[in-house]
Amino acid sequence: MNKKIMIPIVGAALLSGSLLGYNTTTQANSSNNVNSSVEQGAKSEQTLMQKAQAKVKELTGNTYTLIQGTTTKDSIHFNRENFNDIIAYKANGELEHISIKINYEDLKGGKYQTKLKETWDALFPGEEPKFVNISESAFYTGTFSSNAMQNKQIFMKENVHVYGVDYAPDDAPTSVQKKADEVFSKFTDGKVKQGAKLDRVYVSEGQPNVYQYKYKSKAVDVTFAIEEQTMEVLQAYVHHSDGTSVNNYEEFQAREKEKSATIKKLTLDTLMKNAMRDAKYMLNLDLKGYKGERGTNPWDEDSMTFTKEGAPSVTASFNKDGSFRSFVVDKYGQDMNFYGNTIVGPANEELKLLID
Repeated sequence: MNKKIMIPIVGAALLSGSLLGYNTTTQANSSNNVNSSVEQGAKSEQTLMQKAQAKVKELTGNTYTLIQGTTTKDSIHFNRENFNDIIAYKANGELEHISIKINYEDLKGGKYQTKLKETWDALFPGEEPKFVNISESAFYTGTFSSNAMQNKQIFMKENVHVYGVDYAPDDAPTSVQKKADEVFSKFTDGKVKQGAKLDRVYVSEGQPNVYQYKYKSKAVDVTFAIEEQTMEVLQAYVHHSDGTSVNNYEEFQAREKEKSATIKKLTLDTLMKNAMRDAKYMLNLDLKGYKGERGTNPWDEDSMTFTKEGAPSVTASFNKDGSFRSFVVDKYGQDMNFYGNTIVGPANEELKLLID
């Protein structure tokens, strides 16, 4: 087979009508109206609790005792007794976000159990997940599962690619390793010809494997990913250190403020010109015909997305001088910007450090 697939909420608050957005009675109202408001709040609380219990059963196949947690005017939180969850509903009864961590063996016919088993059988034959994190919200639906012993994870989202990540891969094929040495030597200007470590392999059913390498030194950080079949570089990140460090938070804030101001002065034309140059060098990718859009939020103002009809989208990040430090080609739906250095084991296991 050609492989490849993608608090405890503490505190309790009496849920009143005002917390759910109902108009509260004033002291001038009669006691009957006050009692009615309290009863209405309690009834609404019970309804949301029942919704939360039904959702948890849908996802896990189990019935749990839920505890009411933090309550605001707009939402109410619950969690399973003795578990760390996020189960949040809006005051109008809509699901805001739910995230449940559970041992795979504790699933009893939940929404994802069959798909999880099928996916693990397809991507990592003979193995199964030990731990599952199921998340759903108004903006995102999906889950990831992991097997800490084998250092493998599978990422699933509804209606998009499913893929696995092997954090303890065997050596890459000779052709891939040869290409990796060439790419690494180029990214270090020939100063370091070998030494990039095979860090993980992205595995998707019916698609060629993608091998990701990493290297870190005092002078430079390098990450890149190579598709086995075509030898295309689908991801590249190169960061040269200037040897300076930030000693305190105030200095960090000042540096970030200066960086943000400089970035805002960069024009789209300048960035597009630099992106075409740097993508050609780093990925051997021609961005001619692509449309570039800048990030519009404070957290992604140094990022761009490039799209072209009939071609995979490309995400990138740039430095304050307008040069680009990273590109990712979204060819198979893998999130190769996933920066996790740990793999989560079952609920009763410690986190396992994978990368120094």
